[in-house]
Amino acid sequence: MQQELKKQIIDGALRYMEQNNLSQSDVARLTGINSSYLSLMLRYQFTTRAGSKDVDIADRYLYMLSEWAMLPYRKQYWEPLPTRQFTEVLAQLEHARKHCHTVTLICDSGFGKSYIVDRFQHRYPRQCIKVTINSTYRLKDILSIICEKLGIEQAWSTSITLAGIIDKLKDLKRQGEKIIIVIDEAENMQLPVFKMLKGLYDGVLGYAAIALVATDQLIHSLERLRKRDAVGIPQLCRRLKAGTKLINNHTAGFKLFFDKYIPGDKGLQKLLLTLCSNYGELHDYLEPVLREADAQAVPVTEDLFRIYHNLPNY
Repeated sequence: MQQELKKQIIDGALRYMEQNNLSQSDVARLTGINSSYLSLMLRYQFTTRAGSKDVDIADRYLYMLSEWAMLPYRKQYWEPLPTRQFTEVLAQLEHARKHCHTVTLICDSGFGKSYIVDRFQHRYPRQCIKVTINSTYRLKDILSIICEKLGIEQAWSTSITLAGIIDKLKDLKRQGEKIIIVIDEAENMQLPVFKMLKGLYDGVLGYAAIALVATDQLIHSLERLRKRDAVGIPQLCRRLKAGTKLINNHTAGFKLFFDKYIPGDKGLQKLLLTLCSNYGELHDYLEPVLREADAQAVPVTEDLFRIYHNLPNY
């Protein structure tokens, strides 16, 4: 990475820290960057002492810092646009955080849920604790992430760890903080996590917000467990019911992307409408063609699109 780009990343990171009143220890905790490396980088020093010689600090730490603060370190071909889903999910998260509510946001895959959550976390780096679930995550993994973001130690038992998390969230509320725990891709949660969630809900009610962001697979999973009368699930479903919001999945928002990236090309717009059913698919088809057109210094056309994706024009 060139020195000028490194300096630009540090400039941006320092501005972001100042805007959000973040200390160096906050940044180390939230990013996972080695605190000694971070200290050097924030002073525009990009080497460290190893034995008797100076060695470069690995570029990956600068990339981590750049991604955390959402500082583009390469040309961006696709930018977020205020789709209906973007506006609605963001508003729901804002309301939940402000009023310490629990909300479950259900939206189809491909409508930008995870990106919106990232933007929300960027807006509230200390107050938003994001956990992205995948199918391999166990309960202790999730608790570990929450503990790390809160800056507390994970205990030897689940119940003690959960109690420590609840105590910390209550203490932060007393200090004037409005914390929200956002569980993204919540459809991947398993039964032990659901049971923990009920305890967390009860413990932080009125002190912190919880947001589950998921596809409707979450609703189906909870319903199957409720029909089996799994321990704690009927009670959890009751707690989540009133706060469950179905996000509008209509794709009228394609027009925003068409107007920005391919205005006037009705043929390509029509083709994309036949190929794509959500924003994620639209991105996957169109973004690499935007990149290719830039590399060739040519406009994006239906012909270029078809050539790139090997789509014959019958």
